[in-house]
Amino acid sequence: MAYSLTLLIGLAASLQDPQEDQVENRRLIEEVETDSIRYELFVIEDAEGTAQEYLAEIFTPVCHTDKCYPVYINFYWDLLGNFQQFEMPEGEILTKLDHIPFEEEDYDQLEAILSNKNSILRDYSITDLVGSTNTAESNGVDAVTGATSKTIQNEVISGAVYSCYTLWHLAHGNLAERTRAHTEDQHTDETLIRFLESGHHPYQYWALEKIQEKGAENDPRFAEPLLQMIRGKNIFLATHILEELPTEMFQSQERQAWLWETFEQAPYRLQTDILEKMASLELKPESQMKLLAQLEESNPAQRNKLFEVLRKQQNLGKAQQEMILTYLGKGLWEQELLAVLEIQHKPEKEVKKALKNNR
Repeated sequence: MAYSLTLLIGLAASLQDPQEDQVENRRLIEEVETDSIRYELFVIEDAEGTAQEYLAEIFTPVCHTDKCYPVYINFYWDLLGNFQQFEMPEGEILTKLDHIPFEEEDYDQLEAILSNKNSILRDYSITDLVGSTNTAESNGVDAVTGATSKTIQNEVISGAVYSCYTLWHLAHGNLAERTRAHTEDQHTDETLIRFLESGHHPYQYWALEKIQEKGAENDPRFAEPLLQMIRGKNIFLATHILEELPTEMFQSQERQAWLWETFEQAPYRLQTDILEKMASLELKPESQMKLLAQLEESNPAQRNKLFEVLRKQQNLGKAQQEMILTYLGKGLWEQELLAVLEIQHKPEKEVKKALKNNR
């Protein structure tokens, strides 16, 4: 059977290892060798040269007073120095006291310990934790002193206090700070956009801070992903961004319309935050009408928020004032609506009459 050249090329391509399309490169950025540690720190880049994460290949002696055990281990951090995972180089293992090898569950526990950046290990020196290297006297917690054993025993692996302590401080100490500093030094506007769009909230918070430092929130390249994050699934991030974005970003009719559309599809908690933002804005007539129409559809708590916004609007036009008079004619929210009418710079004739009759 004959095959065309095009078909054969396509077939060969389909048989290629899929990993070949995901080429990653390691670029050495720092190399250190001291009496207490030796490491090579790399930034991992994709095929386009975009930084993805950091890797350190580490050798460190874990010393138990007069005995030291060599530890070879690789650590990974994200681009802001947040510890991600560890791996053992081929042929290397971790051991406890008396050269007892780690079990599989010990490696799992170590992963959990190292992933806890708020571990109380940060608040202790090793001398606070260890009283003796005599395993028999350690009560099963690898030479932990009696004063601290109950506090620390969930933060370490029995028989491996030194290892847990040493590795935790490597995962969250100077090396982690070095990776973050490298990102600080090397980041570009494209980095900030990528972070905003990453879905990784530490990146997103950091990128927002950098954009704020530049006063560039309203730069179209940044504004679009920032606004989309307000509509994202992370309500805490959405609330934070909404609070942080300057009011100047929402002065146009287009942006105010976007904000109201976001309100209509947002969960209740975020709706409240959006109304608080709107209270700081001079709203366009279309937005004012939306607010007034929403009064009938809101519960009492939200209605109070709507009135807070309306009491900041001193430039209601004829149509808006007439809508308020219609509500008053129905006997609705008299005190609140009259308070809105009283602050108007240009009250309509019927509004003046209504205010006079209610004085």
